[in-house]
Amino acid sequence: MVRLSAVGDVVHTLPALNALRAAMPGAHIAWAVQRGAANLLEGHPQLDQVILLPRRPGGKGSPPLRELLSSIRADGARWDVAIDFQGLAKSGVITRLSGARQRIGFSGSASREGNFLFMNRRVTPKTVNVITMNLELLAPLGVQATDARAVLHTTPQDEEKIVAWAGREGVTGEKFLVLDPFAGWVTKKWETPKWLTVARRAQGELGLRPLVFYGPGEREAAGALAGAMREHRSDPVLAPDTTLREYVALVRAHGAAIVAGDTGPMHIAAAAGVPAVAIFGPSDSRRNAPAFAGARYETLQDFTQPCAGTFARTCRHHDPGLCMHGVSAEETLEALARLVSGRLSTS
Repeated sequence: MVRLSAVGDVVHTLPALNALRAAMPGAHIAWAVQRGAANLLEGHPQLDQVILLPRRPGGKGSPPLRELLSSIRADGARWDVAIDFQGLAKSGVITRLSGARQRIGFSGSASREGNFLFMNRRVTPKTVNVITMNLELLAPLGVQATDARAVLHTTPQDEEKIVAWAGREGVTGEKFLVLDPFAGWVTKKWETPKWLTVARRAQGELGLRPLVFYGPGEREAAGALAGAMREHRSDPVLAPDTTLREYVALVRAHGAAIVAGDTGPMHIAAAAGVPAVAIFGPSDSRRNAPAFAGARYETLQDFTQPCAGTFARTCRHHDPGLCMHGVSAEETLEALARLVSGRLSTS
């Protein structure tokens, strides 16, 4: 399996792993991934091997080709099948270097940068959502998968860290509204005043105390936002520093719901069964909705915006942080209320 990044995209591919393992219980299954998302896969019960690759295979500062080959074909591995879930040139190179007799990938618009040239079995997706698109890639193997279940795993050490944090904070057994105001793209960020409104009203009207989550390098900004929330009459808790698996343990133990953009933490929470309000801007909610088996979610997106669905990391139409301006705090709170009241199963 080749899905190098990013975190949300790796989570989108977990249902395909689940389907493969169910169909081929005796197969040796490996996943080629980059460091950013690798923690989510290390020790995964459905994987036999994680192949850790550099961020830019073949690029400046990356290992020479022979080292890449030794990583992919460790211990003389002879791969029967390689499945490219990424559809880019770099993932195509990795798929080709595997030496697999069958190289399965997308055709059409789902194959970019000439990726299809590396494949000898090509699948044109019939669906729009990326989770089901990934499941379609299994058809050449005779696997007709419909179960979009994502298996997320933790270790006892991951869970112990969260238990220790909860004890220190005095929140053992408490459930929170997880708020993730951060994103890797500036175009996926929502305005700060709206986060403050959601935090205040969710606590006051729905009884959901906010938990501010953050990723690497974002702790200071998260602390500042939590301080602003206190000034606006909510009582937030700051999440601990976590690995991806520790975050899984955190949301399972303490997540009552989550409000976030189209980010890895949102998709992890939804896959873990935490009710999710997902706010979309430049990405496409029809493609990236967290449609995992059993997920409870609502997607919010203003398709009248000229950047909606373009997947633009920078925007020529909006100032930074305004691509999601068309989604209001009010409609976000309404979606949240529907989810936590149990009146909605999926969207």
